[in-house]
Amino acid sequence: MRTDIFDFEFSAGSALDLGLMRQSNEDRVILCPEIGFFAVSDGMGGLPQGGKTSEIVAEVLPAIVEDIAREFHGKDIGPERCAAALKEHVRLVSDNIYDTVNTAGIYFGATLSCLWLVGAAAVYVNLGDSRGYLLPKYKWTLRQVTEDHNVAAELVQLGELTREEAQSHPASSSLTQFMGMPAPAQPDVFIEPVAPGDRLLLCSDGLHGMLGDREIRRRMRGSKWPNAACKKLADAANRAGGHDNIAAIIIKII
Repeated sequence: MRTDIFDFEFSAGSALDLGLMRQSNEDRVILCPEIGFFAVSDGMGGLPQGGKTSEIVAEVLPAIVEDIAREFHGKDIGPERCAAALKEHVRLVSDNIYDTVNTAGIYFGATLSCLWLVGAAAVYVNLGDSRGYLLPKYKWTLRQVTEDHNVAAELVQLGELTREEAQSHPASSSLTQFMGMPAPAQPDVFIEPVAPGDRLLLCSDGLHGMLGDREIRRRMRGSKWPNAACKKLADAANRAGGHDNIAAIIIKII
């Protein structure tokens, strides 16, 4: 697959799994390879309409990114300009959910981790604790690009927890930012250079909460095809306990 605004070819695959402990799936994967846009959204289980929030995100965001791409068509846009536009529209979607629904006391909420392939870079935007990773071709280290928006992550920054302790700490379930949060939302943006052979991962906490970085990396490297690698990750998360819904997207730069 190739798009007009990304320098390389790529392939992509995904997995969406109920897990072993849930009765419904509130995770969503968004695959728009024709514009190089991908996202994972995890409806917040503690909120009555968490699953509906992830559905709203999955329905609305692809059309928004298509509109941005159409507006920028034929222009020298670059990753920075796309990053600014994507961040602003994610904020607007979140604020609109809050203004039109949550102020009435219904409580919608979901995480979002998305990326857009532009130029020779991957533009990551996130709210919540769904994550974006980068696994470079010639390196064995899986790097978390996004930062978790939860209380445990703040304790790590304060030096009160290690990153490993934060993984299973009760504070990891207390989000500090999410889609539908009190306005204004403040999404994080990260622009990462990419090259052929690199692999990118988006996933919900149903995956990264069950598997360590080494296990995730090994299964990402263990399959040539992104769909197969995603299935292996979901299966491994279930073998580790499957405590939550599982969503994963892998993009391989060719």
